[in-house]
Amino acid sequence: MPNKRPLKYSELIKKLKPYGVEVMSKKRGKGSERILLLPKASGSHQGPQYPILHHGDGSEISIPVINAILRRFSITDFWD
Repeated sequence: MPNKRPLKYSELIKKLKPYGVEVMSKKRGKGSERILLLPKASGSHQGPQYPILHHGDGSEISIPVINAILRRFSITDFWD
């Protein structure tokens, strides 16, 4: 079984980048939320999105939230 553990915000973003997931501009999202986006085309703002809390790059993202992000973006080999 893969080693599933909570990840820091910056680690999560770094691991999602090879799958094409981007963080939308900081003015999107309400308050301390950032919007994760898997664009349909390069430079597009259309495609699956997921709001995630951001209280700094060191804030911890729990496993259930990470799993929800992976389901939304149809990523299956993240924990391998």
